[in-house]
Amino acid sequence: MTLFCRRPQASIRRSLPLALALGAAAILTLGLAIPTSARAQAQDYPNKPLRFVVSSPAGGVVDIRARRFGQRLSELLKQPILVENKPGASTTIGAEFVAKSAPDGYTALFGGNTETVWVNALEMQARYDPNKDLVPVAQFTLGYPVLVVNSNLGPKTLAELVAWAKANPGKLLCGTSGHGSGQHFTCEILARSAGIKLQTVPYKGTGPMLQDTAAGQVHVSIGFLAEVDKQYITPGRVIPLGVLGPRRLARFPDLPTMAELGYQNFELLSWTGLFVPAGTPQAVITRLNAEITKVVKEPDFVAWLGQTGSDVVTPTPEQFRDFVRGEMARWKARADEYGIKAEKQ
Repeated sequence: MTLFCRRPQASIRRSLPLALALGAAAILTLGLAIPTSARAQAQDYPNKPLRFVVSSPAGGVVDIRARRFGQRLSELLKQPILVENKPGASTTIGAEFVAKSAPDGYTALFGGNTETVWVNALEMQARYDPNKDLVPVAQFTLGYPVLVVNSNLGPKTLAELVAWAKANPGKLLCGTSGHGSGQHFTCEILARSAGIKLQTVPYKGTGPMLQDTAAGQVHVSIGFLAEVDKQYITPGRVIPLGVLGPRRLARFPDLPTMAELGYQNFELLSWTGLFVPAGTPQAVITRLNAEITKVVKEPDFVAWLGQTGSDVVTPTPEQFRDFVRGEMARWKARADEYGIKAEKQ
């Protein structure tokens, strides 16, 4: 009996290294299969239509870019791209919809700093965390808007507007695309920098805000050339007062920057990018970034963006993520400095 027990034990001891080796090999094989599967998923993606969610109404600069860009990207991906507008709640409705969508790369947020930077800076009561629930995929535009005034108000320059506001304290109406938007920040900073009192009037998006500015329902607002030039500036319905950026625009070389007019810290860095829900496979993110980079480098797209006052940028997903985090920190500090907080709901 003793000999019978010892012989199997010895056999087990001899076979143990072999079993461990076979197990290790199986684990190694499984580990190697993971990136292979990811690569296969990327090669198969996309195999159905995509949806770009825009958190503002039709007619705004983001909506205009989403449709122009989506049309060209769909040709490269060989799948239709549906642009769906979901405005409201200072753009958080559309962003929340994407954040809670399936992380498969077929639903993405075509947005910018309002859904991410401003939500973080103002500590808004959004039902998503822009740091955790949205993954930056690709940034492709970077530009600066202009400050415009209704042409019937009277002032033709920024100095005249400030004088009007001081003569009519609290009566100047500054339109915004929602509480916590870039326009809201600009209105508040203008009031503090110029020593004037004004009222901010929130809208669901830039489109209706600019329509009311041209109609005189509000007095001043901020928009990109793609939104205000042909429809409002050229017909003389609004007058541009200054560029919220570091340089003048080629379209209006005589229009000074806010810094040239004596107002510092008025560079409203505005950008457009694509975000997907957290958990989206990295292989899909990499594929999307690569195809987006191809589109934005095309000469026709570069020229079109230049006419709207924007430049093309093509960072990697990691560089885009770091950029967004940097903007969050910068504007959180500005919000604290000026005491701008989200309205309690």
